[in-house]
Amino acid sequence: MMVYQTKHKREIGMGDHHQFGSGETEEAVLHRLRLLERVYDPVTTRHLETLGVARGWNCLEVGAGAGSIATWLSAKAGPEGKIVATDINTRFLQWIADPNIEIRQHDILADPLEENQYDLVHCRTLLMWLRDPGKALRKMADAVRPGGWLMLDEIDYGSILSVESSNPSAAAFSDTWRMGIEFLRKNRIVDPYFGRRVRNLIDQLGFIEGKNEGWTRICRGGEPMAQFDLAAVQMAAQPMINAGLIGPEKLEMMQGLLMDMTFDYPGLTMFSAWGRKPGER
Repeated sequence: MMVYQTKHKREIGMGDHHQFGSGETEEAVLHRLRLLERVYDPVTTRHLETLGVARGWNCLEVGAGAGSIATWLSAKAGPEGKIVATDINTRFLQWIADPNIEIRQHDILADPLEENQYDLVHCRTLLMWLRDPGKALRKMADAVRPGGWLMLDEIDYGSILSVESSNPSAAAFSDTWRMGIEFLRKNRIVDPYFGRRVRNLIDQLGFIEGKNEGWTRICRGGEPMAQFDLAAVQMAAQPMINAGLIGPEKLEMMQGLLMDMTFDYPGLTMFSAWGRKPGER
């Protein structure tokens, strides 16, 4: 493993003044990242398999988080390939020992990125948080070599609505979730509907052979997907309480339902889109 650091500044909040999630402990952040991996890695890797990631590929994983996709790519690319795993804070990547992985502390908005270098550039749940996702996307597209692939995985929060339920709090759950989405959107903390844009963004870049898929499932309280949603609720709770939108009782209700093994609801939708840069590798 190589570790490379660049001078950087925090660029990942659409609304930095809210310090969204700034009170999270290291353990809470890592727990949330591991839940993301547990729920969505099977979706991401299934799509990467269709792109034919193979030995000798050079891949860039932007916003690598806790590193599960970077290590999956490493195994596919083998010693002949190279994986560059970037994040604005690489603290959760230091466990990686694969010799063909370079860990790079990197701000996608502020730091330079090699052009026409990679057979694959991938990011997951990153663009939705950026104040200038278009700039980041253009840099990632430029980093793809002719004939290479760009793949985006982004979440859409709009799919969570409680299904018909005998639980008397089901309607309150839906209303509170809608309120949270609107709070995030209006305050530019995150774009909760970014996921539904990824196919069009790939097309606008001029990439070819584009495909896309949205994935979700009916989730039950207490399952890993519900625990991931619970982590999102906990991140948003204090800013919403401070704004007077919810009180402790509604937060307790949301937390209880997301851990209630009798409560079913549609989970977040992960939209994936990919396309190939024109030209020959």
